Amino acid sequence: MGSSCLLFLTTLRARQWVKNLLIFLPFLFTLNLETISSERLILLNNLIDLLLVALGFCSLSSAVYIINDLIDLENDRAHPTKRYRPIAAGLISIRYLVLFAILLSTIGFGLICVIQPFLIFTAAIYIIVNLVYSLGGKLIPFLDVMLVSSGYVLRAVIGAFTINMSPSPWLYVVTASGALFIVLGRRYAEIRLAGTEIEKQRAVLGTYQGSLIGQLLTISSTATLVSYTLYTIEAPSLPDNKTMLLTVPIVLFGIFRYLQVLNNSDVAEYPEYLIFKDLPLLVAIVGWIFTATLILLFNN
Repeated sequence: MGSSCLLFLTTLRARQWVKNLLIFLPFLFTLNLETISSERLILLNNLIDLLLVALGFCSLSSAVYIINDLIDLENDRAHPTKRYRPIAAGLISIRYLVLFAILLSTIGFGLICVIQPFLIFTAAIYIIVNLVYSLGGKLIPFLDVMLVSSGYVLRAVIGAFTINMSPSPWLYVVTASGALFIVLGRRYAEIRLAGTEIEKQRAVLGTYQGSLIGQLLTISSTATLVSYTLYTIEAPSLPDNKTMLLTVPIVLFGIFRYLQVLNNSDVAEYPEYLIFKDLPLLVAIVGWIFTATLILLFNN
């Protein structure tokens, strides 16, 4: 029973669900003591709606991963590590997987539609972007990382739409920059860990070899820090006394630490593992959430 559950969760890529926490990001910036005391029911309803949307996105993202694995079946079977995935290893019937992907998509769209029907358009864009990636976009240098990064931004967008919030455009800029930094970091780690077998790991990796990937990481990390700093200053929804600037050093530490582990961790190509296995990185994330929440609660 335990092995079957593990096989099931591996196929769903359950560890990737952590990305869906971005859906709650806009909600965080609506918190303050006044709204908590006077609009508790509204906040509770918003939180429940976000939870259902996040569950819907978990279903949709798992359906997307199954479809991607089916499209990449032959390549994954020749891959040094992906060949052990349940689908590539032939542990699950392809026919059942297709039906399961359809079921997951139906559940995902259904949960999202229950909250607000127009949110389906955002969810549909997410599916389309991932299909473009799976059907050839991942073979095109630079487009591949931009398509993956857009998934992070769409999560923040649907989170804002769910609670009828109009966040500062800077929030989307920060999310996009941070996502690009994370995805490029994954490419860097893949190149480092692949050694001389780059083409077996991912066909597009050869394009990022040499100094290029380092240059791209420098640009994306700088863009992340600068855009976040400007967000803490310019966003109208944040405290006027600019106390959110106190969180900038935490973000800077997180960037530095991520760059460090990219060079020495064996799981650096899997950011969803990294944030839980690397204690300093986890502390930085939790510290940012805690500090930002306190600032928002007592300054708005």
